[in-house]
Amino acid sequence: MRRSDLLLLPGATAVWALAVLGVTAGAAAAIAAGAVLIALVLTAILLTGGTSTAQGLFAHVAVVVLAGALLFPALLRHSGTDTALEDAAASGRIVELTLVAGGDPAAPTSGPAWSRGGLQTMARTVRGTVRIGREESRLPASVPLLLRADGAAAEDLGQARDSDHLLVRGTLSASGGLLVLRAHEVTVLGRGGPVGHAQELRHRLRAEAREATSHLPPDEAALARGMTTGDTAGLSARSEEIMQRAGISHLVAVSGANIALVLAAVLGPLLLAGVRRRPRIALAGLAMAGYVWIVGDEPSVQRAATMAAPLLAARFAGVRASPVAALALTIALWSVLDPVTAASIGFLLSALATAAILLAAPPLGRALVAMSGERIGETTALVLAVPLVAQLACTPLLILLSPEVSVWAIPVNMIVGPLVGPSTVIGLVALVLGPVLPVVAAVLFTVAAGGAHLVLLVARTADALPGSRISVPEGTAGVLLAIAAILGLALAIAGRRRRLVRWASAAVLVALLAPTVGRVVLPGTSSPEWIVAACAVGQGDAVLLRSIGPPARAATVLIDTGPEPEPLLECLDRLGVQRIDLLVLSHPHADHTGGRAALSGARLPAEQWICPLPEAAGQVLPGPAARAARTGDAWERDGLALEVLWPPSAEAAQSAAAREDGSGEGDAANDCSLALSVRWPDGTRLVSLGDLEPVAQAELAALDPGPTDLLKVAHHGSRRQDPGLYAQLDADLALITVGADNTFGHPTDDLLDLLAGTGTRAVRTDRHGTVVLPAEDPGAPRSVGPAR
Repeated sequence: MRRSDLLLLPGATAVWALAVLGVTAGAAAAIAAGAVLIALVLTAILLTGGTSTAQGLFAHVAVVVLAGALLFPALLRHSGTDTALEDAAASGRIVELTLVAGGDPAAPTSGPAWSRGGLQTMARTVRGTVRIGREESRLPASVPLLLRADGAAAEDLGQARDSDHLLVRGTLSASGGLLVLRAHEVTVLGRGGPVGHAQELRHRLRAEAREATSHLPPDEAALARGMTTGDTAGLSARSEEIMQRAGISHLVAVSGANIALVLAAVLGPLLLAGVRRRPRIALAGLAMAGYVWIVGDEPSVQRAATMAAPLLAARFAGVRASPVAALALTIALWSVLDPVTAASIGFLLSALATAAILLAAPPLGRALVAMSGERIGETTALVLAVPLVAQLACTPLLILLSPEVSVWAIPVNMIVGPLVGPSTVIGLVALVLGPVLPVVAAVLFTVAAGGAHLVLLVARTADALPGSRISVPEGTAGVLLAIAAILGLALAIAGRRRRLVRWASAAVLVALLAPTVGRVVLPGTSSPEWIVAACAVGQGDAVLLRSIGPPARAATVLIDTGPEPEPLLECLDRLGVQRIDLLVLSHPHADHTGGRAALSGARLPAEQWICPLPEAAGQVLPGPAARAARTGDAWERDGLALEVLWPPSAEAAQSAAAREDGSGEGDAANDCSLALSVRWPDGTRLVSLGDLEPVAQAELAALDPGPTDLLKVAHHGSRRQDPGLYAQLDADLALITVGADNTFGHPTDDLLDLLAGTGTRAVRTDRHGTVVLPAEDPGAPRSVGPAR
C-alpha cells in the first residue's frame, strides 16, 4: 500500500463520524463537533508552521470543510423531519404521509406469540407535504421508520411489496430509538412506468426463488436465499439467534462480500475464456448493477457497489485505483448525500469490516507468518487474518446491539467461509435460471441448501460449546472495553519481540482466565450463589427464586412462565433448574402463563398458586391442585418465605379494575396480579408486583407493605404506576422484565424517572438478558444470557 492511498481516509472518516453524530445526536451536536475539530487542526497547523505536516493538515481541513458544506444542510433537513415526526408521536395526532416500503410486509417475528398479529415492514418517508392532525407540514428529508398494521389495514398492506409507494394514515410512537407508524389505513400507490415494470420483474425473480426452494427445510431454504438475495422469509427466530451469537448473522444480510462474489463469478470465467479487458470489465459492471437491482436498498450493498464502481471504471481505463481511496470516497459521498444511510447499522458494519480487511489484514498476515516461524504460508495467514480483523473491527458496534460475545465467532467465520462462496454463487446461477429452467433452478438451490445446512450445523455446534455466550457490560462501558481489548491485542502483536510486552500479555491472560475474574455461567451448569433470576423470555415475566444452600437441595419458586415455552426452557437449562417447588401464575394473561408447557416431567411444579379470578383456573398445569391465593397466604421452604400482599379477594381486584382510568386491558386480570413479598434468612427482601395497575397499587400502598431491597416492577415498566407505592417500597434495585424492541415502548421514561427519583437502580432483561442476583450480594446483578 502506498502512502498516497491514505490521503483521503482521515478527512472521509471525520466527515463520516460527523454524519453519524448528526443522525444520532442531532445536527447541532455535529456542527459543534465539526467546529471543535477544525479549531484543533488549525491550532496544530499554527504550531507546526510551514512544514509538510502543516500542509497535509490544511488539505484535510479543506476536505472536511468542503464536505461539511454539503453535510450540515442535509443534517438540518434530517433534524427537521425527525422533530416534526417526534412531535406528532408525542401529541398522539393522526398523521397522513407517503412512504416507500423497504421490504415485503411480513408478520412480526419477535415478541410473544400474542403480539405477532398483523404485518410490518421497514419503510422510508417521502420528502414533501404531510398532514399531522388538521395541519399540513413539510418533511424536508427522508427518514426510516417501522410500519405496522392490523386488521383491515394489514390486509391492504399485504398487497404491497418492497419499493412500493404507500399512502398511510395512522399514529406514530417511538420504540427503542425507532419511529413506529401504526397504520389505520393503507393505500398502495405502486410505481408506474419503466421503474414499475423493472420492480415487477424483480419481484417475479424473488417469488420464483421461493418456489424453487419450497421443497427444502424452512431454515435451509431461507438461508440459501438469504445468502443470495437477502430474502430470509421462513428462517426461524431460533436459527437467527444462534447465527447472531455465532457471529455469522451477516450471511443473511447481503453485504459487500456478495458484490465481490458476483464480480468474481463473472470476471473469472471471462478471463479464462480469453475475453479482452474492456468487454470483461463492462460485463462485470452490468452484472453488479443487475445484482444491486435484484437485492434492493441494502446499505452494505450500496456501499460495496459505490466502492466497486470507480475501481471498475479505473480498470476499464487501464489504471489501477486504490481500494482504500475508493472506500474513503464512498464513505464521504454517502455521508454528505444520505447521512441516514451512512449512519445505518448495515453501512457501519460493512465499511468497518472492509476498512479492517484492507488496512489491518495484510500486516497481521505478515505477523502470523513471522510468529509461526514461516510454518504458515502467506496465503494461509491472510485467510486467517481476514475474518479475524473483520470480526474485531465490528465487535464494539455489535456489543451496542447485544452485550454478549462468543469466543467461537472467529473460528466459525473461518470454517463457514469456504462454504458460503460456492453456495452463494450456485444460488445466483439458480436465481438467473429460475424463469426459464425452474427444474434446474430447484436442483441448484438444493445444492446451495446443502452448504446452508453445513453453515447451520457449525453455528449450532458452536452455540452449544462453553464460551459461546459471554456477557459484557452494555452501552458505552462495553464498547470502551472492547476497543481497549482490541488496542491491547494490536499492541501485543506489534511489540511481540519485546520481553516486557510478552510478560504483560501473559499477565493479562492469566488474570482473564482466573476463575474469579473470567467466570461465565454456561448452558447446563448452575451457579450455587444466585437467589433471584429474571429470565429473558421476551415481553413477559418469568422470575425464579431460590433458597440459599446447595442447588440440589435448594427450594425453587417460579413466578410466571413468560409467553412461550422455548425461552423459559432455555433459561431453566442454563441455570440448571431441575425442579419447581412452587409455581405462581400471577394472573391469567398469556405473557405470564403462555410458557407453562415447558414445565413437564421432573419440572412439573409440586404446588401452584393462581389469582382468585375464576378464569385463572383455566391456566393451571395438570397435576397438583391449584390454590387461589389471597392477601395473608404464606409459603416457606428452607428459609425461603413468601407472603401474598394482594389481592384480598377477586371482588377487590374487580373493584380496583372498575376504577382504573384508561387501562385498556378490558378485564380485571392485571389488578388481580398476585403481589408477593419474598424473604431470605439474611433479611434480603423482594416485592413482586405482577402487572398491577395504579388503583390496585394505591390499594396495596394503603396496606403498608414497607420498604424492600429488591423490586420486580409492575407491568414491564409501563407508565401506569403509583408513585406513592414506589416511594414506600424504596427499593435499592429494580428488575424490569421486558422484551427487546417491544411495541409498547416499555419501559417508559416515566417509570425510569420514577425509579431514579427514589434512588432505585434498574436492570432490564431487554438489555441485560437473563439476570441473576448472587446470594452474597443481591445488589450486584450479573447478566448470564441474551436479551430477547
